[in-house]
Amino acid sequence: MIDLDIKGFFDNIDYELLMRAVRKHAKDPWAVLYTDRWLKAPAQDEEGRLTERGKGTPQGGVISPLLANLFLHYAFDVWMRRKYPQVPFERYADDAIVHCRTETEAQEVRVAIAARMENVGWSEKFDFLGYGFQPRRSKNRFGKHFINVSPGLLPTKREVDSRGNSKLESASAQ
Repeated sequence: MIDLDIKGFFDNIDYELLMRAVRKHAKDPWAVLYTDRWLKAPAQDEEGRLTERGKGTPQGGVISPLLANLFLHYAFDVWMRRKYPQVPFERYADDAIVHCRTETEAQEVRVAIAARMENVGWSEKFDFLGYGFQPRRSKNRFGKHFINVSPGLLPTKREVDSRGNSKLESASAQ
């Protein structure tokens, strides 16, 4: 089983891909226009300064979950059904569970998902079985370098129990 949670999902949705999905489903031109304007509207901080946005959809915005699901319908759901029709999965917003039959299949699907997420605008990082996977520079047997999504140990954090004793805990247990 692969448990996915796309970190920073709402902040990093690719505008062009999202608007392509909106145009495919919106019947009225005004709906496309206002969605585009809303996504590109600058954010204003507490001191009144405006910050231009180049990607993402505002977290907490009433339409953000709808847009996120529309985006991931094409970026993940349709892709999974086409590439791995034998692998069942469930997805809710930016969380997904993928049910693989073997560990080998899970590793293959995990690498493919990471590549897919990078293709749709994420530099993919995720946790799986206590390891943090992310793009890393690797060397093949001929000495040539390439980018590979590979595991590394998750960072640990120091916690203190109720008696004041220090203990280390893997970041995946958080």
